Amino acid sequence: MKKSIATLTLMLVCSGALCHAQTKGNDCIMAVTYSEMAYKDFKNAFKADSSEDVQNKTAKAVKSATEAAAFSNICNCSLAKNYALNAVTFGNKALKEADPAKQKKLVKQAMDMSLDVMTATPNCK
Repeated sequence: MKKSIATLTLMLVCSGALCHAQTKGNDCIMAVTYSEMAYKDFKNAFKADSSEDVQNKTAKAVKSATEAAAFSNICNCSLAKNYALNAVTFGNKALKEADPAKQKKLVKQAMDMSLDVMTATPNCK
């Protein structure tokens, strides 16, 4: 009886560790997913013709980049988190910028940071 309880306890502990590893992997996947969404929206903002479209798409991208930063933090990937936070910073600066040329430059920088999240995250698993 004691042997079966010890075996069962060992199995539960091991499955808990496996579950934690899977959760961490899922968080890393979510970081990449949100950074992909941010990249797409920053890219669309960069290509947009009207300032209203730039504003709307940039605001949407900033939300996705914020989520990418949160999941990168949970995933314990500090480099990806820093890139995502840089994307948020550049995106927020772009939202406040009145000059369209400077705004596009900031959006491009945010887009590049979102791409960097995607390349950094797989190295953190």
